[in-house]
Parts: sequence; C-alpha cells; structure tokens
Amino acid sequence: GGIRCSKNLYATMTRCVLHSPMVYFETTPMGRLLNRFTYDAEVIDITLVWSMSMLLIAASWFGTALLVMVIILPWMCVVLIPISIFYVIIHRHYRKSGADLQRLDALSRSPLQTMLAEGIEGSATIRTFRKEPTFVRR
Repeated sequence: GGIRCSKNLYATMTRCVLHSPMVYFETTPMGRLLNRFTYDAEVIDITLVWSMSMLLIAASWFGTALLVMVIILPWMCVVLIPISIFYVIIHRHYRKSGADLQRLDALSRSPLQTMLAEGIEGSATIRTFRKEPTFVRR
C-alpha cells in the first residue's frame, strides 16, 4: 500500500510540475519544489505508516474501554454525549488551523534549502570571488 501510494504521488506531482507554465518556475524557488517532494516522501514513507498503526491501536483500545465503561456504568452515556460534542468542536477548530501550520512549516524549511541549492549551483562564482566565508556564515 505505502509503496504504491508513493509511486502514485510522485507520478502525479512530477506530471503536474512538468506541465506547469514557465511563470511557475520563475516565481517558485527551486528549494521550495525540492522541499515539497522530500517532505511528501517523508510523510508517506515514515509518518503515515506510523500514524496509521497508532490510530488502529488507539481506536481499538478506546472502543474496548468505552464498551466496558458503558456496560459497567450505563449512566456514563449521559456524560459521554456532552464530552463528544465538545471534542467535535475542538476537532473542527484544529483542522482549520492545522493546514495553516503545515503551510508555515513548509515555508520555514524553504529558505535553507533554497540557499543550499543556490550555493551548489553558484559554487564556481563563490570560489572565484573568494566569498566562501561569507556564504558559510549565512
């Protein structure tokens, strides 16, 4: 499942990037493109697999605990309903802000990768003008 998902993601991303207009490449730093590809690979290959296994384990424990609790103390249903409503409200709020936080995280990674890519591409120029210490300090 995970390998097939990675292949599909890369094929789709590559196709979209290769069919992008030239304006996209002029306005988007190369580091941001590389960051997008590498971050998505990390998410699919490592984070997603771990998260799915933790979700299944936690959901089974939660379901079992909830079932035992309701069987032993049936009046707990009265308490669980308001708590569930509160949880749904919190969940909706997080989902809205979570996407913005991920976008900010991706933007914060891009400057370093952009500088590194530019340094590698311009290494001959940097050496010619003897600006290695300046580049290393940045």
